[in-house]
Amino acid sequence: KRSWRAKCECGSETVALPLCAKCGRAVEGDTCPCGGRISLYSKQRVELSALYESALRRVGMRHGDVAVLKGVIGLISNDKSPEALEKGLLRARHDVSVFRDGTCRYDATEIPATHFVPQEVGVTAAQLRELGYDVESDGETVELKVQDIILSKHASEYLLRVAKCIDDMLVYHYGLPPYYEARQPEDMLGKHVIAIAPHTSAGIVSRIIAFSDVRGIIAHPYLHCACRRNADGDELCVMLLLDGLLNFSRHFLPSSRGGQMDAPLVLMTELDPAEVDDEVHAMDTCSEYPLAFYEATLRCASPSEVKLETVADRLGKPSQYEGIGFTHRAALRGPVESRYVSKDLEVMRKKVQAELDLMLRIRAVDAQNAIERVILSHFLPDIYGNLRAFSKQKFRCVDCNARYRRVPLAGKCVKCGGKIILTISRGSVEKYLEISKQTAEKYDLPNYLRQRLMLLEKEIGSIFEDDRAKQFSLADYA
Repeated sequence: KRSWRAKCECGSETVALPLCAKCGRAVEGDTCPCGGRISLYSKQRVELSALYESALRRVGMRHGDVAVLKGVIGLISNDKSPEALEKGLLRARHDVSVFRDGTCRYDATEIPATHFVPQEVGVTAAQLRELGYDVESDGETVELKVQDIILSKHASEYLLRVAKCIDDMLVYHYGLPPYYEARQPEDMLGKHVIAIAPHTSAGIVSRIIAFSDVRGIIAHPYLHCACRRNADGDELCVMLLLDGLLNFSRHFLPSSRGGQMDAPLVLMTELDPAEVDDEVHAMDTCSEYPLAFYEATLRCASPSEVKLETVADRLGKPSQYEGIGFTHRAALRGPVESRYVSKDLEVMRKKVQAELDLMLRIRAVDAQNAIERVILSHFLPDIYGNLRAFSKQKFRCVDCNARYRRVPLAGKCVKCGGKIILTISRGSVEKYLEISKQTAEKYDLPNYLRQRLMLLEKEIGSIFEDDRAKQFSLADYA
């Protein structure tokens, strides 16, 4: 019996059935005798209301238990594999979002640290001892283990909801006992997560040891470099390990190279410092600098003249994992809320102005040069890219979402009769133009750059302004 489900009504697992997209027959091999394309999916009628009712019963829910249940417009993988509707219902119940690979993630800014003080990150010495740390008091400086991370309290609340959601999946969907049984954020201490950075396809197993007020992911420099993130302030995401093992599937991802990014296609369970990004190999491990170092700074000597122990000197030895020193003790504090997403900076103009104000306060920054590079490397490419996309865009029906390369001669959707609109708006093309012009004038940027902006404005105007729609008065011809 054919079925679109991963499991048949009889309880057996289903297998993929290659079909010819042209004649519809089942095919063994890579080609069909008729010459049609082989596909792992086909159009089928699905009784969605009955499916929804059945899923509600299986997860012990009723109508009205969730205010909004969001789905996707379409499936994007090669075989168009759908996820079980029960999982979507449970995520809606626990108010957690889902990434395109089927996992629930928490994103935050990376903060590197080699040591911490328990009382500064909201954890007790007793709790740390249970996690394998040799610590006596809450005020003691403790060396951070290389695969341990400290998350924010905001993250703890979200991951707690994810843990409850996964437990419900185990019970209602898989018929297994719950795993986390977490009731409060502290119950998530010691739990494992997968850390993965944007634009990569490899995750690394990490362990949660504390939750602090800092809105960021505090982790060892080794771990940041293992995720191929090598600068303070980059972004990292974490997902519960069981979430990745249970819900991640390559069958949800597009087959394109870009579609495979940001997904844990490879999972590292053990961090080897020799295999991480080699930038961290240059990190010194000293507890104090010798007098020769300070004397060399007065001569502006080459760094190679003074030998300091670095991580590279410890690779392959037990000391590569512990005993890294620090020269100055500092409180482990950071942002408790990102100003970038706060209500104070809701519009892009205010965000850019705040960045410019910061540049002007820092003596080490050539503000005029920095502002010019922001326009050249960010604003202009964005404007040109959106302008190019606007000229090549398709048209979309607001009712059935059908897309057209050109507007149908009927002036409406030929499938449902709905209104046809553009997929890219004028606002997305012009969003950085005005602020670029104002900034260039205010900070007296080079004439060449200002002229480029002027020509770009004329080009945009020629596309969007309709000369035939202009009104003239007799005074215009006087």
